[in-house]
Amino acid sequence: MLRLMSLTGIALVAGCLMAAPALAGADQVQARIAGFRQVGATYKSVTDGLRAGNLPKVRQAAGQLGGLAHGLYGWFPRGSGPQRGVRTAAKVEIWTRAPQFRAAQDGFARQVQAFARVAAGSDLNVARLEARRLGASCKACHDAFKTAAD
Repeated sequence: MLRLMSLTGIALVAGCLMAAPALAGADQVQARIAGFRQVGATYKSVTDGLRAGNLPKVRQAAGQLGGLAHGLYGWFPRGSGPQRGVRTAAKVEIWTRAPQFRAAQDGFARQVQAFARVAAGSDLNVARLEARRLGASCKACHDAFKTAAD
């Protein structure tokens, strides 16, 4: 009887330890989703500001994007990819093609910096052109590393 209780206890502890990474992965995915929603809302502020000719709004959003682009590097830790019980639009290629994914992240960060430099100026047409390039850098990463389902 004591041995059965010990085995049951071991099985229970093992089950909890195995479930913990899945829970952590789910939490990481939720944090990532929240971050990308913030990126999307901030990019919308850029496009709305450009449409209205409101350069102060565009500059503020550009600054926010800079912080978000920096944070993006921490949004894809190991264990936060596709796994049982965790819904994510992240493709497994993020982890299996890590150098290519890092290059895409770097490209986005560079494009955010380029956009911020242009937004600091006064030429709305140049800012609009850089905003389109910024959107294209988002799309390029989505095309390669995000499932179409989400």
